[in-house]
Amino acid sequence: MPKVKLHRLARYPFSTELDVRVGDLNYGAHLGYDRVLTLAHQARLTLFQQWNVTEMDLGDGTTGLVVGDVIVNYLGEGFLHDRLIVEIGAVETGAITFRLAHRFSRKADGADVAMAEIGFVGFDYGRRMPSRLPPSFSAQLAGISGGGL
Repeated sequence: MPKVKLHRLARYPFSTELDVRVGDLNYGAHLGYDRVLTLAHQARLTLFQQWNVTEMDLGDGTTGLVVGDVIVNYLGEGFLHDRLIVEIGAVETGAITFRLAHRFSRKADGADVAMAEIGFVGFDYGRRMPSRLPPSFSAQLAGISGGGL
């Protein structure tokens, strides 16, 4: 089966730090793939908090988000109590959809742990259908464009 390989962005304009906790470990005693997504979610919520939006209201009172797809590539291991730097850049932004690229690295030594991309669709929960992203939210995304490879 061919592997979907993510490539590092030229820049990741947003970053935050998160710790690997005991609940983030899998049976191999390292960061589980599902927890990579949970940490990406936490980092995204931190970013959105700075923008004064939520996943259920992107700033227009009607448009929220749904996840369209997810890709995770492991590049190394994360262990209990590792402090991770989670960096985010926006790619493939459109009128209704966008992707957030994430890079996870250990703060102690800078080693890459994982990369993830999550595709989002603007969604009107009241009408239960895809919706255009609010212009103010699109402008915020433009501000964290990850640039080329």
